[in-house]
Amino acid sequence: MSTPLIGRNAVVQMGGTTIGYAKGCSADIAVDKIEDFQLNSDKAAILAAGNKHFKISVDHMWIAITYVTQIMAGTPVDFVFAPAGTSGGNPKITVKNVVLLTHNMTVDQKGIVGEKITGEGNDYQTSTF
Repeated sequence: MSTPLIGRNAVVQMGGTTIGYAKGCSADIAVDKIEDFQLNSDKAAILAAGNKHFKISVDHMWIAITYVTQIMAGTPVDFVFAPAGTSGGNPKITVKNVVLLTHNMTVDQKGIVGEKITGEGNDYQTSTF
């Protein structure tokens, strides 16, 4: 039996620059179902995958104060997940252009702290470090 990997939190990026950190993160992929039936049949004549949705959920997130205005204006960000850490060969999952949909936040002198954040991006990329 191999040793399980320790989960790692996500990094929040804007334009390739790290602007914050998140923990308690998950990424979900959902696909719309395209289904059409023909007369006198109980089986789908067309069954296919439609539009994809890349959703994220975050328990806690910190963003640097210099990016608060952009975040509040709805500027998309990227979430880079590193489930096994950032050493060479480990998996890296990036949800691109995430628009934050819901969040509770507090603001301090150095940044914003958000809780219970949800968002949706337009791309999901897997690679390695």
